[in-house]
Amino acid sequence: MTPDNKVNDLLQQMRLAVENARAANAYSPLTTRSTSRAKALISSVSSEETSQPRTLILLTHELMTGIETRFGIKPSSLVQRKLIRILNDMPITAMRDWVESLKNCSPDHSEWQALAENLTVQETYFCRDPELMRMLTEDILPYLIAIRKKQKKLQVWSAASSTGEEVYDLSFCALRALQNAGLGQCVNGRFLTESAWSVHVLGTDISNQALRTAKAASYSDLGMGSFRNLPQDWKIMFEDIKTTPTHAVPRVNYFKIREWVRQCTRFERFNLMNTQPPALGMDLVFCRNVLIYFGDPAKKTVQTMLARAMSTGGVLVLGATVQMLVPEYFDSRQGKGGPWYVRNDTRL
Repeated sequence: MTPDNKVNDLLQQMRLAVENARAANAYSPLTTRSTSRAKALISSVSSEETSQPRTLILLTHELMTGIETRFGIKPSSLVQRKLIRILNDMPITAMRDWVESLKNCSPDHSEWQALAENLTVQETYFCRDPELMRMLTEDILPYLIAIRKKQKKLQVWSAASSTGEEVYDLSFCALRALQNAGLGQCVNGRFLTESAWSVHVLGTDISNQALRTAKAASYSDLGMGSFRNLPQDWKIMFEDIKTTPTHAVPRVNYFKIREWVRQCTRFERFNLMNTQPPALGMDLVFCRNVLIYFGDPAKKTVQTMLARAMSTGGVLVLGATVQMLVPEYFDSRQGKGGPWYVRNDTRL
């Protein structure tokens, strides 16, 4: 996801929120810590931008700090400067009241959720990293299947799963890995596990809109969309859609994930800044395309939570450029598709 996009949509949502905001108490000054951080923002903007009211700059900064605190997302200075320019035509009193009204609201409040959604762009596609998918199928999953032969169950979590492509990638790879291990078979174009084995893949995201797309499991073959990097042998997990989806783009083909893949999956909303994971006992956790937008303190909080979610011997896969900040809980391994981390028995 890229926070530097959809700023116009964010403005629209902001204005709607201002109209609906309840009457607030008198505006209270920013904390010393927040003010010092805001001064850095003021000094970073151009001379044209600093001609705007100082209060607007500080309020915009406080709003972005609220996003970072509640969701871990650290908006870039570019996003903050764009918002300052965009919000310049809004009455400063309305802006104050709205920011003040949000201060005591939880991350589950509809306006915080709307802001977070508009600061994130759900940009992903199937088999996004072929080398990683190859390492997953040839190294990671065979390792997990071997150590889970008594449980005969694989529990997988795609954190920040966006519109679901990664969830279905992981389900498909797990089913194929079981077949490769002699624990499943392909019957009439379906990968089926032995009756004793099961695959469960959880996808979570903060975006309700992304989750709706993921649950619908229907994707368009449009330009640089979900199928831009799809290998030929992965097409087996899709079927043509006989009924055109609502709001479909005219003259564009749509394909749906087949039921034998979908039955392995479930989706739910989850904020990665929660200290308690959505499930425990995970064998494989993917958290790859979101932590690059988090500051180090938030990254460490999330990685600790991910470790809490995992069984001993489970595997964590992070983005290639994301540093492991809680190495005490993991043993590092290096593969052709990048690093992966095995959960050790250190207790949290």
